[in-house]
Amino acid sequence: MAEFRKQRPDFEQPADRHTPLVDPVITVRQLSRWGFTRRTLTRIEHALVFSTPKGDYDEFLPPVRPRRREAAARRYTAVYEVDMGVHPHRAEISLPSDNDAFEFTATIELSWQVIAPRAFVRSGHRDVPALLLGELQQAARPLTRTFAIDDSARAEAELLRVLSAPERPPLGATAGLNVVWTLRLRRDQQEIEHQKRLQAIGHATAEQIRTEELGSAYDTVLDRRARRQDELQLERATEYGRMEHELSVQRLDWQQDQERLRAEHQAELQQLEAETIAFYQKYLDEGGVVAWALHLAAHPEDTRLVIDSMREDQLRFIQAKMELAKALLSGDSAEEYELEGPRRLALDAVYEIFNQHLPGVPRGRSSSPPLSSSAKVPLDKRNDDAPPAGDPGSASPADSPGDDPANDNRSAAFPDWQPPPGYGNSPVGPSSPTEARKPDDGTSDGHTP
Repeated sequence: MAEFRKQRPDFEQPADRHTPLVDPVITVRQLSRWGFTRRTLTRIEHALVFSTPKGDYDEFLPPVRPRRREAAARRYTAVYEVDMGVHPHRAEISLPSDNDAFEFTATIELSWQVIAPRAFVRSGHRDVPALLLGELQQAARPLTRTFAIDDSARAEAELLRVLSAPERPPLGATAGLNVVWTLRLRRDQQEIEHQKRLQAIGHATAEQIRTEELGSAYDTVLDRRARRQDELQLERATEYGRMEHELSVQRLDWQQDQERLRAEHQAELQQLEAETIAFYQKYLDEGGVVAWALHLAAHPEDTRLVIDSMREDQLRFIQAKMELAKALLSGDSAEEYELEGPRRLALDAVYEIFNQHLPGVPRGRSSSPPLSSSAKVPLDKRNDDAPPAGDPGSASPADSPGDDPANDNRSAAFPDWQPPPGYGNSPVGPSSPTEARKPDDGTSDGHTP
């Protein structure tokens, strides 16, 4: 007995809980009449299948175990230790299509479990995945033959429907197996790559078409935006042009106003200048005294300068007159009758010089009346207090050049000579040769001496 227990089993798999199995029978051992002991049996989740001498099999599902007396009474010849765990498996198989050049690739995901150890041991199978895949191929090949390689979806659906039909026994049922499975059918690798290339072409075409469509829409939006920008620029340019035109018109109006104001101002300046010229011309024409009066009106502090200048001018004028009279009276280069008139004028000039009134000098009576015709008025009739011709503001109507006949005679005698303004009259001269021949007593006989 002890030697029998030390015997090694006929078959044994070095498998544990996490070892993938293809054969659920872990060990197979022959038994003698007294060779069965429960201590030599293995895991509690394994089932024991005993074979009888008549060829039958008795199974003891875990955790049930036969007693030694019962095993000896039934005379078991062998014992099978069967794993009843759930084992997953994944596999790929090739299934034909309607064209032998192309095959479907079926990916199968399944999990199997022994639920009838006696049936499995009786079936004699030792490779459960091969058993199940063989059954699938046997049922699937006739179905996939009716479908084209590019019709994998319909072939897969039809295959699942047929294999899952109620009237068809489940996979592995004849071997005492419980199988849960699923199947995915796809084209072969060449067809997949071809479809990928077609898909890439389609994607590229769709992308290009989409790009063109969106590009057209983008171009439309850009064109609309550009047109809107052109419209805005045109409106802006039009508005700027209108504003520029209005500004130009305003600038022209302003320039015209400025030109008109400038012309008016220029005209006013010219008028003022003409009035100024006329004003100064008037006062300058009236004589030096009036001019000096005008200067004093603007500069009253120059009174002493004006008086001194007037005195110097009058003294120089008187001296010039005296020298002229002296030259005429003492000259002997001409005949007596030729010098009679100039001498008379020279005497009148001397008389006028003696009667000349200087500024700041009191008036006095003259020594004798003039010898000219203008001096025939009696001396007592003369106004000794009358101011000289050079005194401004004191001239009488008789002193004006237009009313005095002597002035006419003097102008005729010396046509190129002009008296200084405001400083007396011109020297006395004969008005005609006949008047020059008159005797000193005032009578005229019309003959020369």
